[in-house]
Amino acid sequence: MLEFEEQNIQILDHTFRLAYAREFPTDNDPCYWASLWPSALALAEHVLIDKELAGKRVLEIGCGCGLAGIAAGKLGAEVTVTDLEPHALALAAENWQLNEISPAALHPLDWCEPTTHAQYDVVIGADILYSPSDFPDLVRNLNTLLDEEGSLIISEPGRPHAHNFFARMLEAGYKINTQHYPIFLHEEHFEISVSELR
Repeated sequence: MLEFEEQNIQILDHTFRLAYAREFPTDNDPCYWASLWPSALALAEHVLIDKELAGKRVLEIGCGCGLAGIAAGKLGAEVTVTDLEPHALALAAENWQLNEISPAALHPLDWCEPTTHAQYDVVIGADILYSPSDFPDLVRNLNTLLDEEGSLIISEPGRPHAHNFFARMLEAGYKINTQHYPIFLHEEHFEISVSELR
């Protein structure tokens, strides 16, 4: 049985109220969506530094507890929140309510087989590059989800196979700008890469 706690999370000059499972899941625990991950913190910080999302259509894929999308929403973006796991969407919806804002939409989405034909100015995802077998579908579908002038922002904790995804995106014609964020969470230090692809 998952136990959730509500905590205040400070990122730059913004305070977020989040419910999440305080412990990281074990390898055989499927509830990865329930935790607050270092990559989500880094992505939210990057989004808040950008500060140019007001009025933009933002798609959050693999939302988990929803922090990065909430950060975009606080800047005035029209955020569509998605995850394949219904429990993740329920948790994200709760966290949006805790922060007294609302997403433009919230619905299930499989990024390997998206059922939407909508296009977005920005697609964001925290630590979504964990399955190399998804990369061909992910690259192909990002091309349809992104507006012609759109950008993809992905945070990534240093998975060895992630470079294969970025190589595929370079082949598809994207340019990549990567920044690194030091994150302290659960008494541990992490170095998270946040890459913006256009």
